[in-house]
Amino acid sequence: MSILKGKKRQKVSFEFINNLIIVPVRLNGKKLSFILDSGARNTILFGSSKSDSLVLNEQIKTKVRGIGSGKSINAIISKNNRLQIKNIYGFNQKIFVLLDDQFDLSLKMGKPIHGIIGYELFKNFVTKINYQTRKLSFYDPKQYTPPSSEKYLQYDLDFYRDKPYVNTLTKLNDSLHFNTKLLIDTGCSDALWLFEDNKGLSINTNYFEDYLGAGISGSIIGKRTKIHSFALGDFVFNNVTAAFLDSVSTLRARSFKERKGSIGSGLLERFKVIFDYPNKKMYLKKAKSFKEDFKYNRAGLGVAYHKDARMLYKKKNIIISELQNGENQQLFNISYEYKLRRLFYIYYVRPNSAAEKAGLKANDIVIEINDKPSYEYELDQITGLFYGNKGERIKMHIERKGFRFYYEFKLSEPLLVK
Repeated sequence: MSILKGKKRQKVSFEFINNLIIVPVRLNGKKLSFILDSGARNTILFGSSKSDSLVLNEQIKTKVRGIGSGKSINAIISKNNRLQIKNIYGFNQKIFVLLDDQFDLSLKMGKPIHGIIGYELFKNFVTKINYQTRKLSFYDPKQYTPPSSEKYLQYDLDFYRDKPYVNTLTKLNDSLHFNTKLLIDTGCSDALWLFEDNKGLSINTNYFEDYLGAGISGSIIGKRTKIHSFALGDFVFNNVTAAFLDSVSTLRARSFKERKGSIGSGLLERFKVIFDYPNKKMYLKKAKSFKEDFKYNRAGLGVAYHKDARMLYKKKNIIISELQNGENQQLFNISYEYKLRRLFYIYYVRPNSAAEKAGLKANDIVIEINDKPSYEYELDQITGLFYGNKGERIKMHIERKGFRFYYEFKLSEPLLVK
């Protein structure tokens, strides 16, 4: 892909949802929204995104497998497609189309998500990511000058199968530390993922099992904990949340023997990030969020939009008008407006969590949260409530099998198992 001739730089606004970067893309003229994922070698279109108005060229059947505990899924390779992001164009683009409609992130993201783009966009540019302003800047590497500020630290990138890796230092406790080569993965919403091995890189403190996310090959389950510290060169983080993944869900990822895990957006968003793929460099500068605490989901709930459930919403409209006959009177015109509003549902309840102990269950439909109708929330606002401070109260009205129930609980530290 390349910038339109005559332009040195292209700025692109993005949305940041669930710690993931969402960019506007045109595929063969069709407007779509893709996740920007530095851990993705191939450009992917989700099967649920196909429509009669989206034409795909030269289709070949295949199978693909990614991270997750499931099997390979059916896909189509489509060649000679056209991608566009503002004034950035790519021709003869190869797209992998997933035919499994179950891999659909839209309901969990709160907006339509049609695919993933990574290496094909990064490879020909210097890319600056400003998480605070929600701006991407793409530069022609031939006309780009690296940052001279001492506030930026420079890192060498190693590439394996078109994915960027960086050397780091992971300290599990005062005496146990490891040199770790980690994938830089903007498509991972957590701070750190680490791969357990038999050489000591494993949990040696309290943890709890949790749902980490959805991979192409199924759900990803891991053990969450906090490690002593993590160092990216001179940048050091203490008491960092990390998830340890087992060998089953990471089987394909472990094909690169040197890889010990991933750095995700939960950590990257604490920097201004510059990727220079052509010169195999990365530059990091502290952002305002650098020193913020690393938090858990203290409720233990995963909530998403429900694809079918709706609530009939009654809105009262009052129009006040002055009478024109000189009398000091007002006329009230009251009308009611009825609308169907989308509802949320609980797709995951963490075992032994505050929510499970209160009685909430997977597939419960969320009607109210903290005395406010659920449809008045954005999805990320609901998720944000679950990351609140210990002791904060959550009140929920839910619907289950046609009956309504009320539950209340306080946010708490997850039950840790040693």
